[in-house]
Amino acid sequence: MLLVLIILKFLVIAILAVFMLRFFFTAIKSLRGIFSFTRCREISVVLWVFFFAFVTLLAYQSYWQIFTKNEYFLETKKLHDPRPWILEVTTTKGKIYDRQHNDSLLLAGYTHSAENLLPRRYYPLGEATSHLIGYSDVERGKAGLEKFYFTRLMGLSRFNEAEENNYINNKYFRIKPIGNDIKLTIDYELQKCAYEAFGDNKGAVVAIEPATGDILVLVSAPSYHPDSVSVDEAWARIVQDEENQRLYNRALWGRYAPGSTFKPIVAAAAVEKGLDPVWEIGANGYLPPGIRRKRVFDFERASYGRSGRVWRGHGKLNLTRALVKSCNSYYAKLGVTVGDSLMHDIAFRFGFNQPIEWNISRREFLDGIVAFESSFPPTENAHELAWSCIGQEKVLATPLQMAMVAGTIANNGVLMKPKLELDEKPQIWRRVISEETAIKIQKMMREVVWASGGTAWRLRMNEVEVAGKTGTSEITQVFKNKDGSTEKKIINNALFISFAPVKNPQIAIAVIAEGAGYGGAAAAPVAKEVYLKAHELGYFKNDESEQVTSKK
Repeated sequence: MLLVLIILKFLVIAILAVFMLRFFFTAIKSLRGIFSFTRCREISVVLWVFFFAFVTLLAYQSYWQIFTKNEYFLETKKLHDPRPWILEVTTTKGKIYDRQHNDSLLLAGYTHSAENLLPRRYYPLGEATSHLIGYSDVERGKAGLEKFYFTRLMGLSRFNEAEENNYINNKYFRIKPIGNDIKLTIDYELQKCAYEAFGDNKGAVVAIEPATGDILVLVSAPSYHPDSVSVDEAWARIVQDEENQRLYNRALWGRYAPGSTFKPIVAAAAVEKGLDPVWEIGANGYLPPGIRRKRVFDFERASYGRSGRVWRGHGKLNLTRALVKSCNSYYAKLGVTVGDSLMHDIAFRFGFNQPIEWNISRREFLDGIVAFESSFPPTENAHELAWSCIGQEKVLATPLQMAMVAGTIANNGVLMKPKLELDEKPQIWRRVISEETAIKIQKMMREVVWASGGTAWRLRMNEVEVAGKTGTSEITQVFKNKDGSTEKKIINNALFISFAPVKNPQIAIAVIAEGAGYGGAAAAPVAKEVYLKAHELGYFKNDESEQVTSKK
């Protein structure tokens, strides 16, 4: 039926075109005498002057609009040309669902409007999903999935037969135009829980399903409400809030020193090389070999000093016990022992120093989504390598990257391509470490939570057995005083990576809280809330270790 209508439409257009051509041909024949100066010379001169002026103006306009690609003109056109927005507001764009594909758990839909009013785009989770879902506004433009999936949400994509039929209607006939829906991997309840648990902290929470690469949670804070984008006063406050940078997607763009959460990667490199040294770790820490060097101390040394006690060192530690105690001296020395070549190779295998490979078959998303690269830069000497192996120096990682690190260890050493669209089939990016190595690291990270003296003891719970690694990274930040002067202060970012359950991991989480202090105290409790919510939702119901008793 649609094909018949299309043929009739173009047939009518062809008939009208023939009629108009005949009309213009007759009119032009009658003007021939005027333009040739054979009748009225004065009128002919005026007509030719106007003709050349019009052609010159048209050529000039076409040149700077088409060939020079004037950015100011293009932006002005986007802002003031009402046609695209008329098309958008008269089309019921597709809904954005969470992984349950339930209308009660929408991430983006439409509100019921009053009579004779157009429906309004509605974002039920508001601030909790604004960095992911984004917004669409006449003056502010588009962001997030509202931008990346625009053609699909508008029903103008042609990926399969259903979309093709919708495209024909929306493009040519516009009979109740409606867009295509999208099902994301995001879990509505977990996303909401993570955002609320994060509280007033700045940073991000990312949760991944290790076996599939499904992103269950993608939270960035502080955030903004998508509805406020259309309000001038609210938008001005958002843009001018330089301290909080509410439009900045920390989950994908934030690059942080990973601190001790990088140590499982060093441990994996050591196990791959067959290393499990027992070293005496004293109060003086570790001094890397070479000329330019700075001694690596353990964090207990400073905390003991503040309380008036004397730090005497950890004593003898092996690979596991050093991870449990998060011993900087041990892992700095271990990284140097492993060697520069293997450390950079293992970091690359985990996803550092390269763009993230998304699991996506649609080019509009693959070309649009931006996740910054995590970096483990070249190290020129043992000093830089030692400090890099405890997640300091110039090492930087996004929250997404650290969630992928935890997910890879949980998935027995296989790194999955992260994905946001539920219908995509899971894809393996690469095998990072052997299954035997991964199982050893899993057991070590379990001890960080459950063993005596473990830095992640706050994650102990009866509902599920969790494995993790805390991290605290020191950064120097410049603060502005009220008098306009600036001063530098050292602040601690709190980090935590984990997975659960230990025997059959279903979720891997990375939490980064800017300036919040120690990872075990500030970041780990956020992950705990997400795990408890996941347990309530039935994520761990098939796991044998669901009921766990605390082991010391």
